[in-house]
Amino acid sequence: MQIRYARSNEIDDIKDIWNYCFDDSDSFVNYYFNDKYSRFNTVVVNEGEEIVSSLQLNQYKLILNDKVYDSSYVVGVSTLPQVRGRGYMRNIMKFTLRELYAKGQLISILMPIDYRLYRQYGYEHCYDQLEYTIDIEDLKRFRIGGRLHKINESHINDLIDISKFFLKDTNGNVYKTDEYYKNQFKEVKSENGYMYIHEDEGNQGYIIYFLNGDKMFVRELFYKNINSLKSMLKFIYNHNTQCREVVISSPVNDKIRFILDNPKTSQIKIKPFMMGRIINLEKYLESLDIDSNLNLEANVFVEDQFLSENNGVFNIKLNNNKLEVKKVDSDYDGYFTINTMTQLSFSYIDMEEALVINNKSENECSENVIKLFNTIFTKKKNYINEYI
Repeated sequence: MQIRYARSNEIDDIKDIWNYCFDDSDSFVNYYFNDKYSRFNTVVVNEGEEIVSSLQLNQYKLILNDKVYDSSYVVGVSTLPQVRGRGYMRNIMKFTLRELYAKGQLISILMPIDYRLYRQYGYEHCYDQLEYTIDIEDLKRFRIGGRLHKINESHINDLIDISKFFLKDTNGNVYKTDEYYKNQFKEVKSENGYMYIHEDEGNQGYIIYFLNGDKMFVRELFYKNINSLKSMLKFIYNHNTQCREVVISSPVNDKIRFILDNPKTSQIKIKPFMMGRIINLEKYLESLDIDSNLNLEANVFVEDQFLSENNGVFNIKLNNNKLEVKKVDSDYDGYFTINTMTQLSFSYIDMEEALVINNKSENECSENVIKLFNTIFTKKKNYINEYI
């Protein structure tokens, strides 16, 4: 077994593994391997002359706690059936984590098929979405103000502006640029999707959706005001001869449920969406700006079974709004796994929840740790909506 980065002549082999393991359309697979795939971000396992396992590390910039971080999104983790059960996934994930650390990346994300597979590698649940399932007739009363137009590249600056406004109260988003939207146009087109912008005294919102039989799936519905939202809900209703219901994915702080005539006739649920991982705990904590004039200090033992640099006792000191973090050979005031430290660092949970999740009483974690972590970590509403 050899683990390495892919070579230029191996794209067809990697595509074959992808096609075997994932049920994607030909148009989507062609888009992915033409526009997203890079051999420099692809890790493979070969047995003899055959590539039997692979994954990709798609590059994104994430806005996490008001800082922009280069991040690898782990996708396409796949192994051919004849070698499953031999520990290849464990080895390829161990190799990948070491590579991300060596490259200087501080965080990573991953969309799991099964959370149990990735928790053992230190990835943990950090993002939810709100999912509405609505009878399309329930949207009949809304009215369209202004007009909707098919989106093209001339709208990119408007899309960036709408997205920034809509997501201003959320955390953990992708930093969106011209290239981001140009790529998204190709992705949506490859899946036979549609993108429209709502215009009413300026561009006020946009919608990305897909038609699947008698259902519409709305991947994004971003808006700058309620009138724009109502206009786009009416636009959805105008598909009532084609669709019986619509499924809308939204951030957990979305406002749709407040304007439905009878929310009880709709299904509204929280959908787990994305996992995260801290790759370099020391540097990530030191990158934070802490809005506090307190001077606090504690020793915390962190357990990380895959990255030894994150494993051990850390002295964490808050001074002048910044953290100083270093490994020490000392007793500790509290203990957490890298999974819990990831959820705290991504602002998905707060310290009180961290104690509950880990079945710890306040007596098992010193007052120093509790006060320090309550100052460092603030729970926020995380949102991300990337699929590859």
